[in-house]
Amino acid sequence: MNAHRGLAVICWALGDSEGARHHQTQQYADRPVETLPFLGTGEPVPLVVLMSAEVGNLPWPALVDNRVFSTTIVAVEYFETDRALPPHRLILNAIGDADVCGPALERAQALVRQTSAQVINAPAAVLATGRISNAERLGRLPGVITPRMVRLPRAVLAGADGAAAIHWHEIAFPLLLRSAGFHMGQHFVRVEAPDGLAAASAALPGEELLVMEYLDARGADGQARKCRVMSIGGRLYPLHLAISPDWKVHYFSAAMADSSEHQREEAAFLTDMPGVLGDKAVRALEEVAKTLGLDYAGIDFSLGRGGEILLFEANATMRIHPPGPEPQWNYRRASVNRALEAAHQMLCDRASSPAATGRAA
Repeated sequence: MNAHRGLAVICWALGDSEGARHHQTQQYADRPVETLPFLGTGEPVPLVVLMSAEVGNLPWPALVDNRVFSTTIVAVEYFETDRALPPHRLILNAIGDADVCGPALERAQALVRQTSAQVINAPAAVLATGRISNAERLGRLPGVITPRMVRLPRAVLAGADGAAAIHWHEIAFPLLLRSAGFHMGQHFVRVEAPDGLAAASAALPGEELLVMEYLDARGADGQARKCRVMSIGGRLYPLHLAISPDWKVHYFSAAMADSSEHQREEAAFLTDMPGVLGDKAVRALEEVAKTLGLDYAGIDFSLGRGGEILLFEANATMRIHPPGPEPQWNYRRASVNRALEAAHQMLCDRASSPAATGRAA
């Protein structure tokens, strides 16, 4: 049956939402609850993970130690909200993408109302982290610059009046277009001028598209930079700095592996984030994390010329991805391990807190 889960993900990536939902129904309609093997030797701590049957979930397994926790997964779209949750001492809400998981997050809200156990990443807090909502509220914080952003029908953008519709919202070319719910650069393009808008819009999936102001993250060397900092349990953990000649910066495609100079720059960021970014940017990151109100989140940004942060994304979907085994990445391992250990410890601490309970309230 797990094949349907994989097929649903493939259909979604191809823009086939109807096919994705068909496979989701096949996977979860009769089995919305799944208990994973416990690999520890002591008494297991029961954990319930709330997830969406669709996309937009936090890649949570790396955060949960299966030698400590006995994990039960609940696909919320197919789990009745008046049904008691499986036994648990802690809830991990793994539904992370507010732009495509609104209904799932609302169902998750209804489910967590029945428990007095602590909830990691409360659904209400995640619901507030859509891209447009984040751009508006986080852009008001001192030291934070966010892009102008609007959601428009793809048919309008692909038509004769597309450029005029964008001009009305005061977004200039070059600009960025993306389909909601996709990450790692999927269905995300830069449009240089109005004459390229129709073709770019027509090629993207979804009835609506996000139109985003382009924030120039290039340094004096012409290379674009993107930093990722994790916010875990109220503390900031630098995770990586990616440097690329392309505007669309992701670590897996950045110009890092073949540049010792870029690796030295990243190492400096990982070992002395305040010294590299400056007080203004660090204070801004702290305010972003506080405003998000999430127990676990990632913040993607670049450093502006005035010491402010250019905020690209901040939400609960971001992965802590360990580096490859090659010795050249040894300088990254301590930072990655610190972030993972912070997540592991946070879950253990919350599960043993006085408010934790072994059953639904």
